Amino acid sequence: MLVISILFHYHWWTDKVKEMESFYKDLGFQVVLRLGKLNGEMQAFHPPLEWEDFGEKEIAFRIIEMRKGKTNLTFGHGKRDMFDHLGLLVNVAEYKAILKRVALLGWRVSEGERRTFISTPWKFRIELQTRKEVIQEEEEMIIQSMQIQAPFKESPVHLAKLLNIEVIKETRNEVIIGNRDWNLVFTRQDNVRLETITFKGSSPLFITDPMNTTLM
Repeated sequence: MLVISILFHYHWWTDKVKEMESFYKDLGFQVVLRLGKLNGEMQAFHPPLEWEDFGEKEIAFRIIEMRKGKTNLTFGHGKRDMFDHLGLLVNVAEYKAILKRVALLGWRVSEGERRTFISTPWKFRIELQTRKEVIQEEEEMIIQSMQIQAPFKESPVHLAKLLNIEVIKETRNEVIIGNRDWNLVFTRQDNVRLETITFKGSSPLFITDPMNTTLM
């Protein structure tokens, strides 16, 4: 199978944005963007600004973006911890092919200039990204696998058809889909949660982030 996509990204809503930034910074991730609302106005608080520069300002961060190698992480202020979406970096041909396939599934699509989102039946979204600058090609930290808890009212095998990847395993309580470079492991649960992320190209981590996601 021709591999033309990279599993590169995940996004959270949380009330622990400062803790998330500090945790991933200790792992070597770099902050590349901060956007937040201060006094009712959306403003940029990008580096070299640090949290110490914000003082006692009550900033509601809409998005903080961090990168290391081929991994891109974003998170923003939310009332509770919620896994929002995962992201795939694809070329233009595969992007167009995925949009044709999603039309057959009848899932909602939101196209934008910078990214496109596909809403899935499992209450998380898939981001399609074609801009290579969202990752750092010169470094090797690559997402190899994501384990996601989700209800199985609709089988996750539909995602394999959508993304042009293989069904590696399918049982009543577990579905694994992927290609030779990355995979998604779904386990049957009532609520959606990003449980585990496995990386390649870096030393084993075996650590849990503030969202209680295990990094390996």
